[in-house]
Amino acid sequence: MAEPLNATFFTLRKRDRAVLAPATFMLVLIQAVLIGLLVLLNWGFFSHLGTLFANGFEEPSEQDAGLLVAGMFGLFGFGFLLMIPMYLAFAAYEAACLRWMIRGEAPGLFGLALDHDTWRVYGIYWCWLIGYMVIGTVVSILAMPLMMMSMGDILSNPSPDPVQMIQWQLSVQLPIMLLQYIPMIFLGVRFAPAAATSIARRRFSLFEAWTVTNGRFWALFGSFFLLGAICAAVYLIVNGAGFAFLLGDVVRAMFADWPNVNNEQAEQVVARLFNAQTIGILIALYVFSGLISLGYVLMSYGVNARAALAALEEGKIAEAPPSD
Repeated sequence: MAEPLNATFFTLRKRDRAVLAPATFMLVLIQAVLIGLLVLLNWGFFSHLGTLFANGFEEPSEQDAGLLVAGMFGLFGFGFLLMIPMYLAFAAYEAACLRWMIRGEAPGLFGLALDHDTWRVYGIYWCWLIGYMVIGTVVSILAMPLMMMSMGDILSNPSPDPVQMIQWQLSVQLPIMLLQYIPMIFLGVRFAPAAATSIARRRFSLFEAWTVTNGRFWALFGSFFLLGAICAAVYLIVNGAGFAFLLGDVVRAMFADWPNVNNEQAEQVVARLFNAQTIGILIALYVFSGLISLGYVLMSYGVNARAALAALEEGKIAEAPPSD
């Protein structure tokens, strides 16, 4: 019987020097620079958007609407291009963290380096993307006929009863769409240590992750679930307190008059959200939420690193000679 992994808080294990914290700081700095570049390249769009906010959301002219649409396309285009270096930076960061936790090595800048390990992790990212797209497509193809057959009179009625429609969505559509997460969760856990296994073996090791997680599914699932629950609780508490501070009185007034909400109350919510002070608080909440997500990611690296180390110790996988 395999020994307990004790992987949940493996990231926090004391080591002889600090590498994870400086590497995390460098990642945040790189991402901030890339986001700043995105804002700079689309400054005209953001400036125009700010002008619309300042005018109280008056109906824009055709020219303003055209500039807004063109700016949004530009924002999406530049954002898509910048995703390549952003994910490459994340691959370098994950490789640095895993390499330090598994092999005790930290080359480059606090472990960040464009070496073979980084490209292996980057390749794993592409495998994840393709896998999720394939699973989502297959489930959608299988689910569509089932949903169509279950609609009955709703499909033939040009003006279906809203209550009946909601009942169908909750009883049929929602459960069917949730089914896609069952294989995603299972495969996600079984292949979760793919990057860690690649670092441990010094070779691209997507399918070897299945061997690493053999007999460890529930231990790994429990670790990921516990970490996710902790991060979700912190996220909900902080963001709930933030939005209660920003909109609590307005929302309470709206629900006091529900369902007789008037335009003035809706405008109060919009005005409260889109002013300089509120936007600053929203940005702070957004940054804090991003740090919570990054904390979860870093802790999950430790779970995967511990699984890969256990597989090395048990002889399930073997380390190859260095190739770089």
